[in-house]
Amino acid sequence: MTLRLLAGLVAVTLVAACATLSEEECLEGNWREIGQRDGQAGRTASFLTEHAKACEKIGILPDQSLWEQGRQAGLSAYCTPPKAYDEGRSGRGLSPVCPAAQLPALQLAHGKGMAWHRLSNEINVLDREMSDLHTKVVKESDEEKRALYLANIRSLESIIRLLEMRRMTEGSF
Repeated sequence: MTLRLLAGLVAVTLVAACATLSEEECLEGNWREIGQRDGQAGRTASFLTEHAKACEKIGILPDQSLWEQGRQAGLSAYCTPPKAYDEGRSGRGLSPVCPAAQLPALQLAHGKGMAWHRLSNEINVLDREMSDLHTKVVKESDEEKRALYLANIRSLESIIRLLEMRRMTEGSF
């Protein structure tokens, strides 16, 4: 296989991997269902152009009306405080697709989720630091340095416990 042919295959694979829909989904054309999935994922109305690009190579045009009906139905599942909390807890932003009247409750839930996410990241960093200190304790022969490492470990354990308690207050919506 020549290098040029291999590069071509890789390029085709990458383009196919970037498509929002498979050829089969384009041909099936269940645009209401596709729109509903997109709404549940918090996709904006402009996302339909991505589907159009994915389907244009086989000559299929999305049904904008059916897709938008489905997307609107899906948004009712996305624009809820539990979903906003889950988005924040996963470290994702809240998509700007929800009605303005719902935003205060959604932003509050999203903020709690983001706080949980930040605290978890902080705990993970401290856990890794503590693990590094444990390794140093094992390898260190100087008793003063070992005592210092152990004191740092105890300090980190205390900080982690406090962060875990704070995270528990952000732990559910």
